[in-house]
Amino acid sequence: MNENKIDLTRHIETFDLCFLDLETTGLDVITGDTICEIGIIKVRNRKVIDKFQRLVNPKQSIPRESFLVHKISDEALKDAPFFEEVIDDTLKFLESSVICVYNVEFDMGFLNYELKKMDRGPVEIPAIDILAMARKTLKLPKYNLGAIAQHFNIQGTDNLHRALADAHVTYEVFFKLLDTLRDKKLEQLRDFLSLFGFKNEIFKSRVAPKTALMEEAIFKQLTLKMRYFSQNNDMEIERIRPLSLYQEKNVTYLLYEDSKNQNLRINFKHVLDIEVA
Repeated sequence: MNENKIDLTRHIETFDLCFLDLETTGLDVITGDTICEIGIIKVRNRKVIDKFQRLVNPKQSIPRESFLVHKISDEALKDAPFFEEVIDDTLKFLESSVICVYNVEFDMGFLNYELKKMDRGPVEIPAIDILAMARKTLKLPKYNLGAIAQHFNIQGTDNLHRALADAHVTYEVFFKLLDTLRDKKLEQLRDFLSLFGFKNEIFKSRVAPKTALMEEAIFKQLTLKMRYFSQNNDMEIERIRPLSLYQEKNVTYLLYEDSKNQNLRINFKHVLDIEVA
């Protein structure tokens, strides 16, 4: 999907949604862990229209602790294709879709690291983090996929920690979360990218103009009309005077003065749209 041709104002459900999950040899791609299974469920109009599953030979033995999680053995992988033999089919399956992942930084991090080893560029497809959606939408003691599925009484979780099964549960969780947010008017792809997007070039193309306008407004002391997603998970529109953008623990915050002359702050990713008032 060419980022310049994506209409980010479209309702997210008008896109094909690809629910992706990877199984790996461990948790740290930097220290040498790698992919051993890819599973994808493709959904259109809330119905599964296609599936993609591949075992991947990781070129190393599966550690016992990882085997105990996903039960993928060295024997099962010995005749499996290598990553470089399956990635083109994987990317073709994903193209022209929006990728939805439970903990997007993990899975997309592994995919992009493997592509980098092949001297290829990263995946540049809009990608949404369902884990971030769950944390924003629900108040629960745990946020692993199994706990969220249990919260929504989703069946079929016996085979979790296999890629296709996890992708299917992620698909069901996503639409439960989407229905929970239905009355919040959170519908457009651009809003999902702002709130829950994976930080690839498509995400940055959405954030950069918003940041530039905010910095200009701060410098010129302009009043803005800001549409944002509040702490109460409500869509709000408010006139503000922005004061500063600053970083705290890797989060960008906007400090602003509201219509009551109170100084408040908001996570900048929760600011969905701004315009000069």
